Amino acid sequence: MSAADQREALEVAASESGWPAYLLEKDIWVVWALQTLGADEQLLASLTFKGGTSLSKAHGLIERFSEDVDLTLNIQHLWPEVDLSAAASPSQAQIRRKLADRKLKQWVQEIPLPLLQRAVAAACFPLDLSLKAAEPDRRQPPTIVLRYQPLIPAPDWSFGYIRPTVLLEFGAHSTGEPHGAMPIACEAATHLTMLAFPMAHPLVMDPKRTFLEKAAAIHVACRKGSWGSGEGDRYSRHWYDLDRLASAGIAEAAMRDRELAIEVAQQKEDFWRKPPINYLQALSGDLQLVPTGDGREALETDYTAMTSSGMLRGQVPAFGELMERIGLLEQQCNAIAQSLC
Repeated sequence: MSAADQREALEVAASESGWPAYLLEKDIWVVWALQTLGADEQLLASLTFKGGTSLSKAHGLIERFSEDVDLTLNIQHLWPEVDLSAAASPSQAQIRRKLADRKLKQWVQEIPLPLLQRAVAAACFPLDLSLKAAEPDRRQPPTIVLRYQPLIPAPDWSFGYIRPTVLLEFGAHSTGEPHGAMPIACEAATHLTMLAFPMAHPLVMDPKRTFLEKAAAIHVACRKGSWGSGEGDRYSRHWYDLDRLASAGIAEAAMRDRELAIEVAQQKEDFWRKPPINYLQALSGDLQLVPTGDGREALETDYTAMTSSGMLRGQVPAFGELMERIGLLEQQCNAIAQSLC
């Protein structure tokens, strides 16, 4: 199809779906990346699709688009002799963590990046692929950045929130289980059945584990007063996700699955240790999900930008209402954990 016909098709899908055309275009590249990685049988068996995009694309639990594709490489595939029992000491955990990080960085450079580059060259797609540059003094997962030339750029009123990039972020600190194969389709395909679109069938993480991982990360952010290297930029989506998972009953089910909660806490402790944070204590009845102070103000600014970008569909709570619901969720999670410990 010509570029003009592609734009017209996206506009038709947008009018029928309610999603902006520039998001439908980005969604196609998200699914293409998953399809291309899944064409390799070893990658299909060892990678688990997780995070917010999986909650939307696979499980239908949230109504938002995301620029990120979070993937967990089964650490036993990366490092067959790895010992996944709890580290005997912080120093042992640090040695294991650093070795896993080195192995993963090398693996991303040698396996998925060349695979995607060959697919782009073979199809003559107008894509640029690169590894995300490392940020000084910050530990970050290896990330492949897919840049595309947008047929329909995001409008100025989207606050620059929607970028013509897809980030493929890789981790390798667990097996990714529980998970199961699920179909991943382009949103536009539902409305343009006469056209061919990418389609993927990756392993997808169980939403209970996704909730626990997000809750643990949010707990750290609340205790630190910031998220990652910033003060809240582009991270309010995670609080929105928790609220949607709570509404679907996933949060309660996750907190009642003590075996899974303990496994996630131990994995976080071994691979993302952040003293004085105690992940097991957090997921056992001391979880903080509501930010305070400057961190809360920065989060509200980011939430306003996100809700104005077109990323969300359906009923979107105001920030104050969202925080009230998150506060109730925090109380519920801690009450459940304390009753079972």
